[in-house]
Amino acid sequence: MSDLKSIINALVLLLALVVSAQEEEKSIWPKDIDTKAGTITIYQPENSSYVNNHLKSNLAFAYKKENEDPVFGMLWVDTLLDVDRTTREASLVSVEVEEVRFADEVTDEQKNKLEALINAEVPQWDIQFPLDDLIASLEEVSVTEDKYKNTPPHIYFEKEPTVLISIDGEPKLKDIEEGYALVQNSGSFILEDSKSNTYYLRGGEFWYNSKNVTGPYESAEKIPEKVKKIAKKAQPEDETVEDTKSEEDEYEGKQPKIKIVTEPSELIVFDGDPKYTPIQNTNLLYVANTESDIFMNIKGQSYFLLISGRWYTTKDLKGDWTFIKSQDLPEDFRNIDSESKKADVLANVFGTEEAKNAVYDAQLPQTASVDRDTKANKVVYNGTPEFKSIENLKLKYAVNTESAVFLDNKIYYLCDNAIWFKSNTPNGPWIVSDERPDDIEDIPASNPKYNTKYVYIYEASPTVVYVGYTPGYHGSYYNGFNVVYGTGYYYNPWYNSYYYHHHYTWGFSVRYNPWYGWSVGFRFGSPYGWYGYSYWGAGYNHWGPPYYRPAYYNRRYHQRRAYPMYRGRNGVSHYNRSSTLPSRYRDNRSGGRSNIRPNTRPNTKPTTRPTNRPSYNRPTTRPYTNRHTPNYRSSSRPTNRPIASPSARSFNQGGRMMPRRR
Repeated sequence: MSDLKSIINALVLLLALVVSAQEEEKSIWPKDIDTKAGTITIYQPENSSYVNNHLKSNLAFAYKKENEDPVFGMLWVDTLLDVDRTTREASLVSVEVEEVRFADEVTDEQKNKLEALINAEVPQWDIQFPLDDLIASLEEVSVTEDKYKNTPPHIYFEKEPTVLISIDGEPKLKDIEEGYALVQNSGSFILEDSKSNTYYLRGGEFWYNSKNVTGPYESAEKIPEKVKKIAKKAQPEDETVEDTKSEEDEYEGKQPKIKIVTEPSELIVFDGDPKYTPIQNTNLLYVANTESDIFMNIKGQSYFLLISGRWYTTKDLKGDWTFIKSQDLPEDFRNIDSESKKADVLANVFGTEEAKNAVYDAQLPQTASVDRDTKANKVVYNGTPEFKSIENLKLKYAVNTESAVFLDNKIYYLCDNAIWFKSNTPNGPWIVSDERPDDIEDIPASNPKYNTKYVYIYEASPTVVYVGYTPGYHGSYYNGFNVVYGTGYYYNPWYNSYYYHHHYTWGFSVRYNPWYGWSVGFRFGSPYGWYGYSYWGAGYNHWGPPYYRPAYYNRRYHQRRAYPMYRGRNGVSHYNRSSTLPSRYRDNRSGGRSNIRPNTRPNTKPTTRPTNRPSYNRPTTRPYTNRHTPNYRSSSRPTNRPIASPSARSFNQGGRMMPRRR
């Protein structure tokens, strides 16, 4: 076909349109491109799937010479994307032509030329497009359905301002100075003064005391100077930074009560007696004087509560709650209007457009290129490194460290800041790995290191490794029906009397909506003075691991802001990031802003803040999961490979990775 190159050149120019095709912009199709050899007409592209960071698309086109009938064809491509969840943009890395068809038969040689030309051009492009447009165009997405736990936590109700303080099991006191001991298994500051037999609790600007570690606690006005000094030493580092505060962090209401719990729990606070408001065109009422999502179905006279992405139901608010799948909710939940004040729950109602988009979004990775000389944080063990087998797997993990260290076939792997490292010893030195441990994809949700299965390796070169992680790394999972927060499992944090923080599912009113993603509900000023204390080091591992790109400071539509789980990450002092892209989701709420990007990472981590870790040289783009020969198509499971073996791949003279045909 003599005019193949002319057609190819025109198609190359339009590949950007393939990945950013939008239903809202059908009017731009078809698109004509004039060339010296004729006119290429491109019809609206269709994105069929996004699986393992590969976007599959197809488009129809017609090629017409002057005074001749058009020749029609179809092009099927598989595009590797570089995704930046922070800016909510994606760009092309490589394009594989899976099939091209014209009226005339296209030979393998011609198809190979098309692919070679496209991939020669790709590195020269600077093509970026909004993730939200990609999500809107997808027909299917890769999902996994692991077994998560949905047993309801203890649910408490209060009718006046109250803060839930969690102690992870029975209180364990640890001496810090003569006469003083801290409750080490709580993220809140609870100090015992043995001389006065008094416990002091600090929450934000408020102080409390009690004669019993679990309360009841009363307001305290006179606090010993020694207690204040210990609290200052134990407080989160960022709490001393004045520029992290804003007017909305100020709380001017009365001092809230304290409720101490030692088991997984959630607290629902009403402003007085529950006040019910009807939802238009449904049989549903919602409780208007609470920040929680509680509904009454008039038909069945049943209550429904949404917490951490899971639905629970009961006939009596004081009775037992039962888990209900979102697909089994009354049909009226799907009839909630997108303009409703409770429209944010639609992201957790099976069958809605909002729920579908939340699932899609949960599959999009944050990608980066990591220099092979990147250094890992130091791994600290409590004594000699000890490893425990993971159920039904050959893989083992270290139990006496907060770091995620694995032992696989005599090789040690470390997942640190969403980057895989490996070493011949459990103490390092650690080098950036271009392979993952065997069986990491099969690690069960009941294991505290489960989240590391969502950190992938997609590609490798002699100088960089292309990595990425999906929101599962921070605790946002797909349960087969909708996106949920946390696995629901309780992970025993104790090892030889030493306390290691693990992920929490409950206790922080974690909520999701399509505008902001996951956030912590807190209505008493900034939550950062209430949680995250640790006298012995950063105390935020309750809410997941650190990562290499900070998220922006989200707001929720309630009177007080919701607090994202990622605030305070490496290199960020101000948490209001300017919005560079308008969200495709409209902010339906009264007075809300319409240009706020949704937080694509249902981030796995609720508390107010994450672990404070030293910053890396931040990586910049993409990944690889296959362990033998790195390949642009990621695989969910790596294959085995010796530690010393470099990544085997074909390179051109400039060192650029050349696509490998499958």
